Amino acid sequence: MKPIRLIASFYVAMAMALLVAPNASVAQGSGKISLIRDAEIENTIRVFARPVLEAAGLEPAALSVHLVLDDRLNAFVAGGQRIFINTGLLRNAENANSVIGVVAHETGHIAGGHLAQMQENLRNASAQSIVALVLGAVAAGASGNPEALIAGATMGQSAATGSFLHYNRGMESQADQAALRYLEETGQSARGLMDVLNQLQSQELLAVGRQDPYLRTHPLSQERITTVRGHVAQSKFSDVPPTELLDYLHRRMRGKLNGYIDPPERTLNRYNGKDDVEARYARVYALEKLHRTDEAVALADSLIAEKPGDPFFQETKGYVLWKAGRIRESIAPYRRSVETSQGQLPLLRMSLAQALLELEGREAAQEAVDQLNQAIQFEQQTPGIWRLLATGYGRLENFGAASYALAEEAVLLRDRDGAERNVAKALELLPPGSPMHSRALDIQYLLGGMQKKQG
Repeated sequence: MKPIRLIASFYVAMAMALLVAPNASVAQGSGKISLIRDAEIENTIRVFARPVLEAAGLEPAALSVHLVLDDRLNAFVAGGQRIFINTGLLRNAENANSVIGVVAHETGHIAGGHLAQMQENLRNASAQSIVALVLGAVAAGASGNPEALIAGATMGQSAATGSFLHYNRGMESQADQAALRYLEETGQSARGLMDVLNQLQSQELLAVGRQDPYLRTHPLSQERITTVRGHVAQSKFSDVPPTELLDYLHRRMRGKLNGYIDPPERTLNRYNGKDDVEARYARVYALEKLHRTDEAVALADSLIAEKPGDPFFQETKGYVLWKAGRIRESIAPYRRSVETSQGQLPLLRMSLAQALLELEGREAAQEAVDQLNQAIQFEQQTPGIWRLLATGYGRLENFGAASYALAEEAVLLRDRDGAERNVAKALELLPPGSPMHSRALDIQYLLGGMQKKQG
């Protein structure tokens, strides 16, 4: 998936650009799960979370959204304002209020400083190590492949599902109280949060291995359930439905995830006879999987016709064509996606650059490098973008810049040998005093410091 920067001035819908690692594991019994990046879904969660974060006195722009490819219900926070949400929670939520309720609860943990209070639980998994683990997993798996969903590498199930976090009942009650306050202040119903708690309560008698991870890390109590139910019974906002925009975002998110995750036959059966945005979005991905490219493109075109200014429907069309090997045809919708996003979505630039680099010629390579240099201002921690940039510079025979880009990639991948080799090459070829040369010197210094410390 591709991250987008939330544009406050207008609704920037959602690019699903899920970049899938070739060997990403989806099986629940494998002991591994995948982190996925999706611009559309991350943006949707940010839209859902913004009012709640503001009510909590937190900065919405500081929120980092991480999606876990797992059909079980779970969400947790770690390493500051980092929220991890299972795709199962997003796919199974009846409406946006359920997701918002969970986000509000997790925001309560952040605002309450509960992570800082859990030093004993985090003794072997500090916030810093969690963040490092996440970035390492993403680094290992991000390939720069512009598929509509971008999956990161797998990492240990215990870490990815947050089993290292186990809040006590007091913290859970405090987070509930905070969530109810945030929802009330923003005029939103807590019925979705109550529905989630009711669902979890029904699992309490199940064997531990069959329970959703959320129940194991967020202990329930009758007092918690009574408190939330009491609030729902009294609040004047309990029967207020999600706004039209939130409902639309939720349906797009659910359709996209269903189309990506489920077998195509199941998707087509589920949405048979339905023609709303959720159904059509899901079918685009099902048809692409079945290599029915023209049908998938026609369906994407129907979505574009309804919202011609939506950059992500354009990106989806480009993806379908790119996936079918129709690279030249994919360039126009990819370019259009960048244009309609006002150039503010770095991963759309990355998709366009990837397609351009599959064409021959210096002109295409230069355009790709230009796009990547714009995108990299916001995606410096994405190894795949440095690999693409190295490829582009190589095509332009700028081998010093290519070596520098490979050094940056190697640092993110924790490939010390590769970093040392490429930074040495970059320093040999780049003009002294240039920005890349200076950054290469910084990398060399850091590598030397690490080596000295280890020695």
